[in-house]
Amino acid sequence: MSLQGKVTTVEELTVTVEVVPKAECKGCHACSGLAGDGKPGMKAIKAIKGSFFVKPGDEVVLDLNPGEGSIAALLVFGFPMADFFAGLFLAPTLSAYLGYALSDSFRVICGFLGMGAAFALLAIFSRSKHASRLTMKVVKIVDPAEAPVEKIFNASRTDQE
Repeated sequence: MSLQGKVTTVEELTVTVEVVPKAECKGCHACSGLAGDGKPGMKAIKAIKGSFFVKPGDEVVLDLNPGEGSIAALLVFGFPMADFFAGLFLAPTLSAYLGYALSDSFRVICGFLGMGAAFALLAIFSRSKHASRLTMKVVKIVDPAEAPVEKIFNASRTDQE
């Protein structure tokens, strides 16, 4: 999925871009919720700038390489769920090992421990150099002449007020 936004900060290898999440993003927050809060309705996303020369104020398009979105979604959503179920199914073995009576609440606790372990591993992975393959990248600098008509209209309307 591609997002378009305005560059706010430029660093050596990365840029921070403020984007307005698309309607399809409502309820997902996988890519737009990564960098925390920005302006109301806006999300700040850190992206790899690659070979593009960008400066603050430039309008850019961010995207993942084909197939990377599916891998990222599997890691963020599928891996923790799989570990939750692994914790549920390993609870009887852990219960016998600890000498603790097996109960539904013990199973659920083991499931959440498995999910927590998955999120911890994902946090470690996200700080590795391999994670940069699954990071949004600048794929295009938008020419101001290519800006959508609504954007130009809204900008001129804001200037008049």
